[in-house]
Amino acid sequence: MGRWPTFGVRLLVAVTFVSSCHGSATGPNQDPLTIGRWTGSGSCLSVTETACDLVVGCGHGQFPRPALRADGTFDVNGTYRIEAGPISIEPAPPAQFLGSVRGSSLTLTVSPSVPSLPPASYSMALTGTGLCVVPCV
Repeated sequence: MGRWPTFGVRLLVAVTFVSSCHGSATGPNQDPLTIGRWTGSGSCLSVTETACDLVVGCGHGQFPRPALRADGTFDVNGTYRIEAGPISIEPAPPAQFLGSVRGSSLTLTVSPSVPSLPPASYSMALTGTGLCVVPCV
């Protein structure tokens, strides 16, 4: 009979350890942003397996496909520039992308590092697949 209490305690510790390895409501979710084309208000975000490509008028941003936290938010670094005329060969300046997903809706805020470009927010919905068309040349 002396072995069973020890076995029960070990079993309880093992079950607690295994269950703590799974996500919780307060821990990170780590689900990636849904692949597809998110559009709205003149903005378009193409999400592929590894990368995101944002087009807003003459603005163009790129960042790695982010993992969502349990609350549906993410923040990731990437690049953002305004492109007009011939394609620039200079590297795009850094930018921070903050997002919040609620169902099939995405709010994305872009904060470029260029002082003359203020942060901007865009509301989009998951509308299909494919790449975004760059309307500005």
